[in-house]
Amino acid sequence: MRHNVVLLGADGRESKAKVRHYAAAAAALGLDVAAYPDRATLGVISCSDFRAAEASWLAQAHGIHAADPLAATIATSKSLAYQAMRRAGFDSLWFIVPRRDEDLQRAQYDGPVIVKPDRGSGSFAAHPWAYRMFDSVAAFRAAMIEEDLLDAFLAYQNDPPLSHGAYLVMEFVDSHLSTTAAVVGKQDIVFYESGTVEMAHSEWRLKGAWNTLGWPDPAHPARAFVETLVAQGLTHSVIYVQSVEKDGRLYPIDFNLRPSTMGDYTIEAMNLPFYEAALAFQLGLSNDFAFQWPHRCIAIRRVLVPLVHGTREVDYGPACLPLVRSVHYDDARPYDVGDAWPMFAVTGDSVDACRARAEAIALRVEATLERGPSVARPA
Repeated sequence: MRHNVVLLGADGRESKAKVRHYAAAAAALGLDVAAYPDRATLGVISCSDFRAAEASWLAQAHGIHAADPLAATIATSKSLAYQAMRRAGFDSLWFIVPRRDEDLQRAQYDGPVIVKPDRGSGSFAAHPWAYRMFDSVAAFRAAMIEEDLLDAFLAYQNDPPLSHGAYLVMEFVDSHLSTTAAVVGKQDIVFYESGTVEMAHSEWRLKGAWNTLGWPDPAHPARAFVETLVAQGLTHSVIYVQSVEKDGRLYPIDFNLRPSTMGDYTIEAMNLPFYEAALAFQLGLSNDFAFQWPHRCIAIRRVLVPLVHGTREVDYGPACLPLVRSVHYDDARPYDVGDAWPMFAVTGDSVDACRARAEAIALRVEATLERGPSVARPA
């Protein structure tokens, strides 16, 4: 009997890419990809955070080893994950989930805030208030009034779809993000990546402009956040955590059950065997996670040029690894910005050297696009 896996994806380019990667990994391991679990199914793999809990429930219903559905539900909801971290003894940043105008007016916090959905990521910002930063809760409320969006925001908050949930208005710490990632099997955890993300503004969005990743830091304090989720039953998963430092303490702000977006682009561009190693480890087919980044440091640069409707081919030159060759943005889908900006990587042993090289390339890409795209065609 030939074994198989079931892959659950979503309608997005990043999720479709993960389905493709996992399907190729399954084939390399001698496994089929089935549409629904049967007696030959070894695992139900979520290829989108939006389907993680569903994958766990489906596996459990068929007696297949998987993450606990409750643990998967908690990890894919920011508000629930923050509460889980608090109960485990960690601090979390201030946030509210406002339902009424009075909630905004009575907020007991006076500092910068960011508005983000309870579920989902910044690559998919479905509303004009999503992933925007404001000087205070009062400033956010004033902006919504000025833009005639307050009623729409509150209407959404009182009837949010299950896919994204309500929006959090959360304390914003103006610092780079610290990242760590792990693959979890039946019992063991293997940390495979540590890095940083630096944010910048483009249009009205707050986006990652710089990302460094590479070999895992054995002393990274965010490992404890991953271990807490695993102790609650989040096994058979990839776990990627973003944290921010404030007053010398690390605060978790985002949990994803997938590789980082920039890391995923890098894995594909370098043709690295990450997914084969991850799938074998998740399914218990191997006790070793046979993967390591080929360089101590990989610096990834997103070039936040003004958004232009259509598709543009970018000439990066020979000194880097292109990650997004075709820059695509659709005015009719302003929330879908996964490939909206040029992105490339450089590699080496020194973060400073990588950044210097990448910055020079970014300046040249900006100048090239300002002169006009090499190819421009309708979306």
